[in-house]
Amino acid sequence: MNVTLRQVQAFLLTAQLGSLTRAAERMHVTQSAISVLIKQLEAVLGVRLFDRTTRSLRLTAAAEEALPTAERIMRNQELLLTSLQGLADRRRGQVSFAVTPAVAAGVMPRVLATFARQYPGIAVTMLDVAPDQLIPKALEEEVEFSIGTVDGSHGEMVLTPLLRDQVGVVIRDDSAIAALDALSWSDVLDHPVIAIRKGSGIRTLIDDTLAAQGKRLVPAYEVSLLATALAMVAEGLGASILPGYLITHLHPLGLTIRPLIAPVITREISVITKARRSLSSAAEGFLDVTRRILA
Repeated sequence: MNVTLRQVQAFLLTAQLGSLTRAAERMHVTQSAISVLIKQLEAVLGVRLFDRTTRSLRLTAAAEEALPTAERIMRNQELLLTSLQGLADRRRGQVSFAVTPAVAAGVMPRVLATFARQYPGIAVTMLDVAPDQLIPKALEEEVEFSIGTVDGSHGEMVLTPLLRDQVGVVIRDDSAIAALDALSWSDVLDHPVIAIRKGSGIRTLIDDTLAAQGKRLVPAYEVSLLATALAMVAEGLGASILPGYLITHLHPLGLTIRPLIAPVITREISVITKARRSLSSAAEGFLDVTRRILA
């Protein structure tokens, strides 16, 4: 038989208040229930804790020795409850996640700033990684979740849609085609294109879509990083075909984005989590903020 917190609490309150009756009132139980808890504790410990008279209770030597430990146990319980409550109501805690560079640049600055204002006690760790690292980071529990686009099904992972994004054409504000509300592939392929190198998710999607239409992208330049593509567009070297959610990232560069049609290309951005693993309250709060901003 093990010692329970209720037994320790009954012992401690009785010792502090010097009365079974007052201890029972504090614990909202009957006096007989307190007596039973103390007798159970004495049985487990194999010692008497109180010398009882008709008028008073007196702590035995064993009880005097055990009292500081009982106080420490109950104090630690209160600290644990306070700590867990802080995690539950998001006053403290931490959240870690992995995200593709495009989402990190186009969405996360605003999300991080909003979350920091709303939950200043929660520490956030963001890893901007290549798309092929999204699943391994979450699967190995290096992060709680990942955000990005992945292909196929993954039995150990759960994908929850976060955003369906339309691929667009990034051009300079003063470009001749900036006056158009939307651009067709024919419009774009007639101009120099700065493309992300083969092997990236978005380039594969573009090439596959064009191949189905009997068309082919022949870039003027190929780069590895979105930031490089945007800087080159800003210098007037061409247009670039990039995710639509980058729109909030473009204005300071003097760039704009136009929907790309005929055909439309969409990508689904998902929250990627490990199956049968619950997210922390901090992570749920972070995703709530992300959804509100994307909406």
